[in-house]
Amino acid sequence: MFKWFKKNKKEQKNQLYPEENYLDEIEESLWEIKDQYDLPTEEIINVVQSKRKNLDYMHKILSKKSE
Repeated sequence: MFKWFKKNKKEQKNQLYPEENYLDEIEESLWEIKDQYDLPTEEIINVVQSKRKNLDYMHKILSKKSE
């Protein structure tokens, strides 16, 4: 009965652009480029998530190295 309600919640979690939760100027610039050149939103979301994942991995490796 309430499957549609749960589905809407999940969709809202994946929206990065409307929330404008930028971690740095790179992400902000990507969204500005997207607007200017009319790029697909999914592509920018993928790039931003990939960048965040790679940075998290780099921080993890560097913290292990310093121990």
